[in-house]
Amino acid sequence: MTMRGLIVLLASTTFLGCPAFAANDAQRNAVPVEQQIQRVESPLSAVSKDGRTIELSLQGWMEALRVPGVSVAVIDGYAIAWAKGYGVMASGASDGPVTTRTMFQAGSVSKPVAAVAVLSQVEKRSFDLDTNINRYLRSWKLPDGDPVIAGGVTMRELLAHTAGITPEGFAGYERGAALPTMLQILEGKPPASNRAARRTAGPGSAVSYSGPGYTILQLALTDRLGKPFEDIVKASVFEPARMRDSTFEAVLPDALVARAARGHRLSGEVIPGGWYVHPESAATGLWTTASDLARLWIELAKSKAGRSDRVLSRDTTRRMLSQHRDEMGLGFVVRPGEAHGRFAHFGGNQGYRSHVEMFADTGQGVVVMTNSDAGQLLTALLVRRVAQVHGWPAEELRPVSETTTKAIFAQIDAANAARQRVEVEQRVLARYVGRYELEPGLEFEVTQATGHLDVRLGDQPRFPAYPESESKFFFEVVDAQITFVLDEDGRAASLILHQGGRDQEAKRIE
Repeated sequence: MTMRGLIVLLASTTFLGCPAFAANDAQRNAVPVEQQIQRVESPLSAVSKDGRTIELSLQGWMEALRVPGVSVAVIDGYAIAWAKGYGVMASGASDGPVTTRTMFQAGSVSKPVAAVAVLSQVEKRSFDLDTNINRYLRSWKLPDGDPVIAGGVTMRELLAHTAGITPEGFAGYERGAALPTMLQILEGKPPASNRAARRTAGPGSAVSYSGPGYTILQLALTDRLGKPFEDIVKASVFEPARMRDSTFEAVLPDALVARAARGHRLSGEVIPGGWYVHPESAATGLWTTASDLARLWIELAKSKAGRSDRVLSRDTTRRMLSQHRDEMGLGFVVRPGEAHGRFAHFGGNQGYRSHVEMFADTGQGVVVMTNSDAGQLLTALLVRRVAQVHGWPAEELRPVSETTTKAIFAQIDAANAARQRVEVEQRVLARYVGRYELEPGLEFEVTQATGHLDVRLGDQPRFPAYPESESKFFFEVVDAQITFVLDEDGRAASLILHQGGRDQEAKRIE
């Protein structure tokens, strides 16, 4: 089975992408920005497995993988070349379309942002990277732990995940539930749902990814400076990087709730209450936009090149983006021997996935934020397509991995498994053959095939629609269905397109 591009019949009428904007001088590229965007959007990379090949547009893949909303910011020439929102903030709701100012939970992308705040204070000499962290902690101390584990834990080790602290993530709390204090989180006491922050290995022994390690850094900042974490980051990161749509507030103020994308499970269901609350701010509590993250990554790339010191000095940035151990810098993922100075990070809270990567030496990069647990699958396809269209260095055009390909097909198959095909007689299928007007100048053409219908919109290719009842049909690959409404004579009078929680009627044309 090969499906190319489009399912625009299921995308253009229901997905409300927001206008793109060109920032600074996007004309540095020979191709106009609007054409660049169109080339990124359709088609994305094809994926193949066991004789099946699927190639869809961005919005087609969003449907296939059940990702309701996506926000993208593409970086070229150390500037945002374009940014755009796709889809909706919540499936089946009236929250509206994703825009460039829609806020998403960043998950672990919070950590590099917090790392920048820490290093900003190191530059101000409020901290020393290689001093025992307990010297800066006032309201809580990291226990010594097993005497066999020797050496004090430092900020440098905490930033690079080599401090040997409890390898733990954070699940979050339902909106309205009691939230733990910082001390309860670090001690693993109710209502905290995590384990206590403890040394489980000797500092520097290995990279052991740790959310509690960043919670310790957060407490060190607030204890030492006597200010809320949100205020510290705002002054040291958000304001100098011009990040106007970002916050570390655990409980969003009412003014921001309306701009917050709701998280979704792999099944496409909305997270209860829309999202989980994360009081562990430095580790996973950032709410932000793709464009805001792009602004910070641009500033850091320019700083490394000695072209800006708005956020950090060149020397500090270079130390931060150098490998400390096992592909970890100080808060960022970096690889040894990267020819183009790549620095990146991935984030995932329940219902959200985000990805940021930048090439400091070429001024190119991308930010993708999604409101779905399946977002990383879409991101793999989207980032590769951005790299192709925007001419990233050839060695950075990495193919979609076999692991990701397997996960993509598993997600699609899981969606299809929920819908069972039924046998429908050919004489019943014949009732539905005809043309249906969705809007002026845009018509469905329905033709009969053996055991199913073929559906075409406008001048696009035909796609098979399989029966799940005598009157309702579903498309493979995309989460959309059509229902035929019969007249008194048992002949179809209209069809209704079901997609993204919306129903749209197309009247039959004689």
